[in-house]
Amino acid sequence: MLEKNLRTALACDYTATVILWALGTIGMLGPLGIFVYLLFNGISAIDWVFLSQAPKGFPLGQSGGILPAIKGSLALVGIGLLFAMPLAVSGAIYMTEYGRNLTWLKVVRFSTECLASIPAIVYGLFGYAFLVVYMALKVSLLAGGITLGFVMLPIILIGAEEAMRAVRFEEREAALALGVTRTHVARRIVLRRAWPGILAVMILAAGHALGTAAPILYTASVILSPVDLSLSAPVMTLPTHLYYLVSEAVSMEQAYGTALILMFTLLIVNCLAMYLQYRLRIR
Repeated sequence: MLEKNLRTALACDYTATVILWALGTIGMLGPLGIFVYLLFNGISAIDWVFLSQAPKGFPLGQSGGILPAIKGSLALVGIGLLFAMPLAVSGAIYMTEYGRNLTWLKVVRFSTECLASIPAIVYGLFGYAFLVVYMALKVSLLAGGITLGFVMLPIILIGAEEAMRAVRFEEREAALALGVTRTHVARRIVLRRAWPGILAVMILAAGHALGTAAPILYTASVILSPVDLSLSAPVMTLPTHLYYLVSEAVSMEQAYGTALILMFTLLIVNCLAMYLQYRLRIR
């Protein structure tokens, strides 16, 4: 009887192992297959002209490059980080170091998680109604950057809070026992220990914002923009340029090349986040 139960347990364990390995392999082959497909179809479009010039041809985008889209995407994400990072980190410090009302903290955390799950197009509509129309920022780089900041804000806030809560309570307790202020503890102990996690989640949030198109369509996007950027002028971005190339059937070769550059950029962002987190933890 015991031997039969042992064989049954081993068979169940083997079956579960095979199923989990199969599911993991499928999950890995899916993104890898997309990358190989884009590489096969888009590598022929990528050259120096494609990376260093503006779109050309008729219809627009049939030839030329995507330099304004690259610059516009990076500028939008940079402005979004400048807007979201101080607010998110400050909110995380309050929630972990100063907040004492547990009910209020639960409400804030629940609201933040809800904001993180809102579809991106809702942020676009909010940005258009509030920033473009009400604040009179027009469809511009500044309006789009702030809108992306709203997209990144809840993601960074949740990640920063988790990173700060991971700092051992004994370190806070020891510092407070020495008579230092709570602000000093938050600035010199908690932030220094949690900084690798905060930096990693910031970069991941930036990668998420870099690949989103819906908020930008309403607040900052234009089919063609100058290479030189201006806060008060609209910009091109990689996701919206890709959307235009495909929806208008301009050039599938250019579309595949744009998608490949976008995927390479997101891959580099994710690898950079992992590397910085690893190096900072070692230090």
